[in-house]
Amino acid sequence: MSSLKSRIEQLEKERQFQRWLMFSRFIEGLNDEQLEDIAIYWRFPEPLPEPLPRGASRLDSLERKELLKLWEAEERAIARGITEMKGRSADELKYEIEHEHWPEQLCGPRNCRKQRMDRLEIRLEG
Repeated sequence: MSSLKSRIEQLEKERQFQRWLMFSRFIEGLNDEQLEDIAIYWRFPEPLPEPLPRGASRLDSLERKELLKLWEAEERAIARGITEMKGRSADELKYEIEHEHWPEQLCGPRNCRKQRMDRLEIRLEG
């Protein structure tokens, strides 16, 4: 019975990895506006763009071992993010989305999305 349970867990892990890989390749094929719509509003483009052809994704050149490391690192980052979000207010979450850091952390040119976007806007206007 334990070998059956182990096999099911192994298959589930493989399915999660394959879904991550397919979604990561999908995300690579989107432009910045489409990515922003997904990130902010969870609104996907209609119609959905065609998947990237084989070999067009940066992930296609990596070996399975490297892909697994990327997936596991992303899973850990998501778990850390979820842990950090617990107990946060709606205003703090909105701030984090806009700035890419929490309110108690100082804004800087390297860690603050809002500052980077403001600088880019100034350059485009100038």
